[in-house]
Amino acid sequence: MLIYFNRKLNEKKYEISIIEKDKKDFEAVFNSEVSFLWEIDKNKKNFSASKVVCKVLNLDEDHYPDLLNSWKKSIHPEDLPEFLKFIEKLDNKKGKPFEFRVYDGNGNIVWLETFVNAVLDDSGEVLKYVGTSIDITARKLKDEKLSENSYYDQLTHLPNRKKFYKYFTQKRKGQSEEIEMSIIILDIDRFKIINELHGRNLGDQVLVQISSKLQKLLGKEAFIARESEDEFIILLENSNEKKTKLIAEKLLSMFKKPIKIKDQLFYLTISMGISRYPETAQDIVALYQQAEIAMYKVKDTGKNNYHVFMTDDAALIERKRRIEFGLKEALSRNELYLVYQPKVDLSTGIIYGTEALIRWKHPLLGEVSPTEFIPIAEESGIIHDIGYWVVFEAIRQNKIWHDAGICIDIAVNVSALQYEDPFFIERIKQTLLHHDLDPKYLIIEVTESVMQNVDHSNRVIKELHDLGVKIAIDDFGTGYSSLSVLNNVFIDIVKIDKSFIDGILIKENTASLVKTIIQMGKSLNFHIVAEGIETEEQAEFLKINECSFGQGYLFSKPLLSEDLPKKVT
Repeated sequence: MLIYFNRKLNEKKYEISIIEKDKKDFEAVFNSEVSFLWEIDKNKKNFSASKVVCKVLNLDEDHYPDLLNSWKKSIHPEDLPEFLKFIEKLDNKKGKPFEFRVYDGNGNIVWLETFVNAVLDDSGEVLKYVGTSIDITARKLKDEKLSENSYYDQLTHLPNRKKFYKYFTQKRKGQSEEIEMSIIILDIDRFKIINELHGRNLGDQVLVQISSKLQKLLGKEAFIARESEDEFIILLENSNEKKTKLIAEKLLSMFKKPIKIKDQLFYLTISMGISRYPETAQDIVALYQQAEIAMYKVKDTGKNNYHVFMTDDAALIERKRRIEFGLKEALSRNELYLVYQPKVDLSTGIIYGTEALIRWKHPLLGEVSPTEFIPIAEESGIIHDIGYWVVFEAIRQNKIWHDAGICIDIAVNVSALQYEDPFFIERIKQTLLHHDLDPKYLIIEVTESVMQNVDHSNRVIKELHDLGVKIAIDDFGTGYSSLSVLNNVFIDIVKIDKSFIDGILIKENTASLVKTIIQMGKSLNFHIVAEGIETEEQAEFLKINECSFGQGYLFSKPLLSEDLPKKVT
């Protein structure tokens, strides 16, 4: 029994200690300079408060009676209706905290966080409202600063997209008459290469300098924001399309001068998309999307330019996105296939080889041209998987033909990205071994731009030659190389681009150029192949000028694998 009473006594002592602590905490809070107690009668006329309210509101205690008599005047007029509505809704439950503004003795804003309870009589009727108010002005100022920081880019200190949207909306609402405005999305072409080659720190310095140059060039004409790593957004107010285009030209000119960081010069280009308010859209989100679509159109057509959004652009971008998404599934769904264009000996007309060409039948879009989907595959990185599938399939098919007694070579186009792949040679080697095809029947075709890095090119070519594989320069004359450059790389075949063949009978300069390519190529021991031969007259011109090989619709269109043997035999 004694143990029981001792335990009960200890429990009571503990409860008392908790109550005492709560009381001290209560007094510490409500006797402090940042909080006070108050109450209002149920008719919201008679107001009373602890005198700490004078400290919170920076008032002399002499003004205390005035405050009690005219307490509503101290509440910010925008917040008073909400405050009264708030306490009217109270019942016998605890009220949720409510934040509102009041004026202090100097006319400054003080933010109060208020907890209000309704005090009820025995019948449940409201007798009065009792509240506790805490000065949260410091917290509010801190929150506002944090909120303001959330509207700005930390690197360049420019506004971000969130602030840009807010600014546009305010401008639009603030105009009594509708004005013309332009949105420009400015994207720095290939900026990620700077980060990859020189590091993010130097890349950040480039961005800061670009930000400074933009502000200096445009000044008060524009509201400039930074959207992402390499993208800026510009709002031009009171700007018609003609004026907007002039500013776009200024921006292009600005980037013709290099950016200098630590004695390094960076030559950059930009792609810009423009949307127009109110012509193309009224909503900022739609305007941004339109400018982005216009910018991507510039990216797709060579970069370093600007484009004003047109309604047809959206359909083109949607098609591109559908193609990119579809490419990711195309291999697994067996939608890709190869066709084979025969190559002939011009003197005999005999087919000695073929070029493998990729095709894609999209389930919804139908046949999609390689000229459309290959650049998208390169941009998205899918080209590696597609490229190696082409190599695998072409070698597999050529082995089938060889086993059937059709011993021809097969040429496969390889992208620059594949050519730079450190595993490129090994994958070619393993594919040849897997299908047991003699390497001398495989030709790797690359564009001439790949040859710019002579040392790397010769290293890869030597390894291909060591395997027994030949290498050809495709579309010669359309890139950056020259025959003098080709003299330094150990290629086997030069293919003259169709654009030259088209002009040999109608343009004297083109005819002379093709003759020169053939003669210089032969002197360097290259096999010369003319692409895109469509007429007997073109073939005759090439034969007379000692071009030995050719391909084109004159001889055959690209064929399915099952149709090629019929042509050969």
